[in-house]
Amino acid sequence: MKLVLSCKIMTKKQRESTAKYLYDMSKGIALVAIVGNFIKDKWDIPVIILGFLATIIFFFWAYNLEREIEHE
Repeated sequence: MKLVLSCKIMTKKQRESTAKYLYDMSKGIALVAIVGNFIKDKWDIPVIILGFLATIIFFFWAYNLEREIEHE
């Protein structure tokens, strides 16, 4: 089962741009989840877990988009 729900109508350039955007979202979510906890001086475990899961989902979504580009 594929994790990615990509549109086959996207061009190669659109897929590349979307993959870059999703990688950036992955990094941003991870940053907010960790730095936010440092700023509060309190470790909010659900936020860390949800941030980690969202980071993994966005990363693998971008990874699968890039893999589709290579198989064209």
